[in-house]
Amino acid sequence: MQNKKTINIFGLGRMGAQVARRLHKAGFNVNAWNRSPEPVAEIKKSGIFGTNDMEEIIKKNEGEETRIFWIMLPHSIVEDFIFGKEHLGKYLRKGDIVIDGGNSFYEESVRRGALLKRKGIFFFDSGTSGGVWGEKNGFALMIGGAKEKWPVMEPFFKALSSGNNYAYLGRAGAGHFTKMVHNGIEYGMMEAIGEGYAVLEASPFKLNLNDVTRVYQEGSVVRSWLIDLCRNIFENENVKKAIGKIDATGEGEWTVKTAKKLGVDARVIEASLKVRRESANPKNQKKFSNKIVALLRKQFGGHAIYTKK
Repeated sequence: MQNKKTINIFGLGRMGAQVARRLHKAGFNVNAWNRSPEPVAEIKKSGIFGTNDMEEIIKKNEGEETRIFWIMLPHSIVEDFIFGKEHLGKYLRKGDIVIDGGNSFYEESVRRGALLKRKGIFFFDSGTSGGVWGEKNGFALMIGGAKEKWPVMEPFFKALSSGNNYAYLGRAGAGHFTKMVHNGIEYGMMEAIGEGYAVLEASPFKLNLNDVTRVYQEGSVVRSWLIDLCRNIFENENVKKAIGKIDATGEGEWTVKTAKKLGVDARVIEASLKVRRESANPKNQKKFSNKIVALLRKQFGGHAIYTKK
């Protein structure tokens, strides 16, 4: 028997659309909103109700005892979306549940959770990892928020995960804190992989990097999903034409600043953040290591890659 609990997804970018489709496939009643019409038209192809009219999606929740609103928007606009009078904030009422599934700074999530609690609204922050593979394989979910509403929300998180890679980690902010550190670790790991392959590529042995990667993939200490994605790069990407400009979305910087605040030495993550900043300089975009990191971001997250014409 299908679970007909209702959830409303706001933001149909790469991650939001995947979340909506996976929950829909799991049997939940999903309503989806996006400001621009193209993603709305696309999500409707999956049999999901979609709209760019805020009042229309709110009306779809008439009769729902507990209204659940999942936000998958850039962290720069989350504040206004939740509390602004022109967006979701206009319609929130006591008893609602709000989930921020994007990459917001954890201190903001702590504050937002407290503000919403005063209004009788329950807040969860969900660090959501899995990139463009999450819909198929399940997302890894790091969750903080209102513990008393965890029994209501756990079925949604479990359905989004692969079964066991989700956890309630504590009060509001705990989810985004954990995801922040996750992304900081990711910065360091990808930089180490990129630098390692740069050394291999520069060696006097004319190594076939696809063969090297095949060996690294199984039985080695460095085997990992990132190494698997390197195999995809060497099989399917034109590394020579790639431009090594590595974009950053903020979590690495947040991790470094937080580590310093806590008195923790995070020099590897800090160095990898410095490399990303330096990659904005065209002279650094020829570095083989930067190209590999940029291509890894494309592989797991669908992030844009710059290429030579």
